[in-house]
Amino acid sequence: MPSRPSVKNTLRIALPPLAQWTDSMPLAYAWLDRQGRVARGGALPATELAAAFGQARSQIVLHPDDVIVAAITIPAVPANRYAAAVRGALEGLILGDLDALAIGHSKRAGDGTVIAAWTPRDALRNAWQRLSAAGLSVQAFYPLQVWSNAPSVEQPEPLHHTQDPRWQAQNPGWSLAVPQLAPRQPSRWRGAAAWLAGAAAIWIIGLNIYAAQLQSEAQQLTQRMERDVRDAFPNVPVVLDPVRQAQQGRDALRAGQGNTSGSDLLSLARVAAQVLPFTADAVDLLTYQNDALTLTLRDGSQNSEHHRAPTTGAATVASSTIAAASRNSAKSVPTANDSRTDVNSTSADHVADTAAILQRASALGARVERDDNGAWRITRAEP
Repeated sequence: MPSRPSVKNTLRIALPPLAQWTDSMPLAYAWLDRQGRVARGGALPATELAAAFGQARSQIVLHPDDVIVAAITIPAVPANRYAAAVRGALEGLILGDLDALAIGHSKRAGDGTVIAAWTPRDALRNAWQRLSAAGLSVQAFYPLQVWSNAPSVEQPEPLHHTQDPRWQAQNPGWSLAVPQLAPRQPSRWRGAAAWLAGAAAIWIIGLNIYAAQLQSEAQQLTQRMERDVRDAFPNVPVVLDPVRQAQQGRDALRAGQGNTSGSDLLSLARVAAQVLPFTADAVDLLTYQNDALTLTLRDGSQNSEHHRAPTTGAATVASSTIAAASRNSAKSVPTANDSRTDVNSTSADHVADTAAILQRASALGARVERDDNGAWRITRAEP
């Protein structure tokens, strides 16, 4: 088998009649060097020719039985109307449909003569596909008649031996290789595009899986936050925005509003700090039980006249007033007018302190009481 040649050389192949050609049939060929001389020749099937001259430009010579060549006369026309003029001249010679033929033609000679050739499109397309499938790179299809002295009259003998000078004849400058009949060559980027498409598909699937995982984690986080809000603030009926509702509940606790639980320890402690500020440094015992906060003061603080205040209600106010009045009357003896003035003044002060305590407690929605032992009891007022 000949060695692989340079791509600048040309492989010229002579086909048998297309109706008789089989893939295993040897095809006469001539290998032309750069000067157009026959370097070697012989006969090999198309697949073996492709293996031996795989990178060569192939010029295919059609058998005279498959091509019709005629000389026609064309008037001088612009270049953009030249092909239409050739087809118009051929309509009088061809009885069939011109669209079913592959037509090639030479340039117009000085006397207006044009050499035209035609062959069935389907047969030429099929031959082109078979040669391409064998691995040959087809450059042109030439009718053998163009290398005759009278191409439109003579029926030349087919090419066989390499000694035939027609193997080395110059190209006619035109061909029957209509571009529309060329087989589609697989793109060299097709494999890369397939790999790229596969990688993109895998990437998209991975993104969808990752998005599903993130969505699942977000749902779990939302459910956990809703559960935490319900546990921390059981009075919230519906949890729509866990973060915002938790912040609102926290702010309510800090402000002493007690929106989440009005009788909780923190709320009642805030009420005690606002209603009974004088107990800040005097608490001896703090008890929270049954939604009630009890403050037991130290002995000195419990007996202090300043801290002694009545319990809730008008009866408690009257009791404190009477007790204060009796103590003051026992201490003052000089005159009846002075004693009466002191009792009234002390009673008025205690009544004012008690009213202020009750008013502050009521404004905060709480109830303040004091037992016989001097302990203060703070609860939420019932609506």
